[in-house]
This record gives sequence, structure tokens and C-alpha cells, in this order.
Amino acid sequence: MQAIYQRLWQQATAAIDHGKYQTDTLINNPADDRRGVTVLSYLQASQPLVNEINGFLQGVSELEPQQYRQPVADLHVTMLSIISCISGLQLQDLNVEAYCEVFQRVLVEVDSFEVAFHGITASPSCILLQGFVADARQLSALRECLRQAYRDSGLLCSIDSRYKIATAHATLVRFNAPLQQPQRLLNYLAQYRDYDFGRHAVTQLSLVFNNWYQQQQHSRLLATVPLR
Repeated sequence: MQAIYQRLWQQATAAIDHGKYQTDTLINNPADDRRGVTVLSYLQASQPLVNEINGFLQGVSELEPQQYRQPVADLHVTMLSIISCISGLQLQDLNVEAYCEVFQRVLVEVDSFEVAFHGITASPSCILLQGFVADARQLSALRECLRQAYRDSGLLCSIDSRYKIATAHATLVRFNAPLQQPQRLLNYLAQYRDYDFGRHAVTQLSLVFNNWYQQQQHSRLLATVPLR
């Protein structure tokens, strides 16, 4: 995971340095009707971690107050996107009971695990929290079981259609306006490249019908399953 985060950091810093970062104008646009289905773990139960994240985000807001901060209730780690967001998809289009049955069946014998959040990276459009799992094979195996089960189910899915997820990151900030102080922002982020934010115990996973930004106000919780 570290190599992926480092590559992202290099690409993002180059993009920001040259003014080639990307802004997203659809955040909070009521006309945005992209919806999908995701397996994720919310971070808000890990209060010490959330406190550290909030401290970092306050500094970002002081430098770049126009950027979109992910609200605490929306902070999460994506385990797998079952359906990457599709414009016009509605909940009634899906066999919700069947999606939940597959989800619950896969997780019956899955053990809980921890994600350690250490350092900040970025993409040309976002600031990301670096997550690490002690046994990366466990996370990979969980994702592969979900992939296979949903593909075998015959249900609508578009797993890995955007990219094959391989990290345990959390999105903290999305650029939705021109940066006012890009160099100062980069300097601030660099101070947190190796910062220990804390840990999150993944003791349960949620299946949600979500919008592009995983905003709970536009999401619907379909099922929650405790891990062993």
C-alpha cells in the first residue's frame, strides 16, 4: 500500500504545483443523480481517530476554506464498490433483499480487523488519509470473496469498473473550487505525511445505497453485519 500512496503523492504534488489539479463542481448539486451500492466501514465510532482528523482538517480549512470537507458522519473506508455510481439508478431498480443476502452470507465467517491510519497523501482532486492493515492478505481475501459472490449472483454489479481497489484509504477533502494558497497547502500536507492519526477497529461492515460522495443524507443503509 505504501508504494501506491507514494505514487499518488508524487502525482498530486506535481499536479498542484503546475495548477493541473481537478475541481469537482457537482458536490452538493441537487441535480447529481449518480447512485451506487458500496460495502464500507464508517470511522465515526473511533473517536480518538476522529479527533485527530478534525484537528488536521481545521488546518486545511484555515488555508482553503472553500474546499469540501468530508463530514465526520460520512468518513469511511470503502471495502468494495458493488455498483459504481450510475446516473439515474434508483433503489427500486434493485433487488435489495438479494444484495443483502449475498452480503450477509459472505461475512458470516469474516474476522474483525484494524486499520492503522498513518500519514496523508493526495490525488489531483482529493486529500486522502493513508490506511494500513496489518495483514493485507485478510483485506484482499475479504474483497475477493465479495467480488466473486456478487459476480456469481447474477445481480447488477460493476465491480472494479473504475479501478481495482487495493488500499484502505479514507477521503478527507475534495477540491471543489480553485486553490487559494496551493504552495502553503502542500507545505501543510507535507507536515502530515508521516503523522500517526490512530486506529480504527473494523468490527462491522455496512452495505449502503449511496451517492458519488458517500453523503449519508443521500444514502440508504441496506444492511449492517458484525464481524467475528
